[in-house]
Amino acid sequence: MEDRKFWKSRWTSSKKLPPNNFAKRAYSLIKKKKFKTVLDVGAGNGRDSAFFLEKGLAVTAIDFSESGIEKIKSLNSEVKTYCTDIRKIKLPKNSFDVIYAHLSLHYFNDKETEKIFDNLYGILKKGGLIFVKCKSIDDALYGKGKKMGEDMYIKDHMRHFFSKDYMTDKMRKFKNVIVGKTSSVYHSYKSDFIEAVASK
Repeated sequence: MEDRKFWKSRWTSSKKLPPNNFAKRAYSLIKKKKFKTVLDVGAGNGRDSAFFLEKGLAVTAIDFSESGIEKIKSLNSEVKTYCTDIRKIKLPKNSFDVIYAHLSLHYFNDKETEKIFDNLYGILKKGGLIFVKCKSIDDALYGKGKKMGEDMYIKDHMRHFFSKDYMTDKMRKFKNVIVGKTSSVYHSYKSDFIEAVASK
């Protein structure tokens, strides 16, 4: 599987980086609650896991990149880690106060995406918060590479671009759902995203 090859060594040479702005904005809401646990889904090199840990939260990080998990372990031994595919997460129901997914849920077809969101809903505690950020159909990379399905293209690796309506549909089990568009500069070009926050 080409995607697995791409991500396996993705974080080998990555340095410790500051947290993403999405994590900072998420924490502005988290700190108002008496939350204790965070599940970082698709944690990459753990930059946001480290941020949440520094804020006093107990963090569990999941990623199927071996280099990413090793990077997290080497920099933040207090973070609990699992090297596993997001599609195969097996964690107890109602076990986390917060679920955080920064650019990690836009790599799967519709059926897989549906199952992932259903699983995350089950894992989140009642009253907990979920934060999701995905590539938007307005992004500069949309339409680049080989088309693999509706709003799905493969260029280096698979990307599934989200619309506001698509994100809203995937979040339909949650309550108080807020979905919006954002943009920022990633890798020297402007990227567009769909962000969502909701409770259970």
